[in-house]
Amino acid sequence: MKKLIYISIALLVVSCSSGGDSSEEKKASNPEKAVLVFPENNSECLEGQIINSQKSTVNFKWSKANSADSYDISIRNLNDQTVKLHTTTNTSLDVEIDRGTPYSWYVVSKSKKGSTTAKSDTWKFYNAGEGVTEHVPFPAEIVAPLYNETITVSNGKVTLDWDGSDVDGDIDSYEVFFGEVNPPGSFQTNLQESVLNDVSVSSGKTYYWKVKTKDGQGNVSYSDVFTFEVN
Repeated sequence: MKKLIYISIALLVVSCSSGGDSSEEKKASNPEKAVLVFPENNSECLEGQIINSQKSTVNFKWSKANSADSYDISIRNLNDQTVKLHTTTNTSLDVEIDRGTPYSWYVVSKSKKGSTTAKSDTWKFYNAGEGVTEHVPFPAEIVAPLYNETITVSNGKVTLDWDGSDVDGDIDSYEVFFGEVNPPGSFQTNLQESVLNDVSVSSGKTYYWKVKTKDGQGNVSYSDVFTFEVN
């Protein structure tokens, strides 16, 4: 009788151990996000191989991510919003891009052992051009409300929040375009901070907005049009 009890306990232990190992193995197979290295964030990229007056080859670099077998690199031209997608098993890649142009980029880590992926932070940089002494500000990036987000407000007010940056560090002001139609019209000008509080909204309506960034030299950039809905 005692022998049967010992066997039952042993089987229970083996069963529990097997389930735990499987869960840990699955977790370990999920790739971590890569840490971007170069081109550096909010900087001017002066390195690379010049092809001609319009093009150069830049070596994009990032750190190795644990459990990652390959990486998808996404490079967006912030002037015309076109995107270049590349896949590699290395942690660096030479890519031909336009000179005198602002870009954003990020890397997605992937593993052959599962469908889970991990996305890195998104960095922005300006690829140097011929004789460029000043730079257009990067297009503003949304912070809140999130794109296509449905929000609930209790006082009929919402805060528009964005992030502005410029290689020269001389952003002078922002202009917010806001309304119920797309494209939205000018709403408030000469803003010194990258936030606009107490914007009146109504329940059940969809709103559109974008941001114009102006630097001290008079250069301007426009963000994408963002949209959100109010409950």
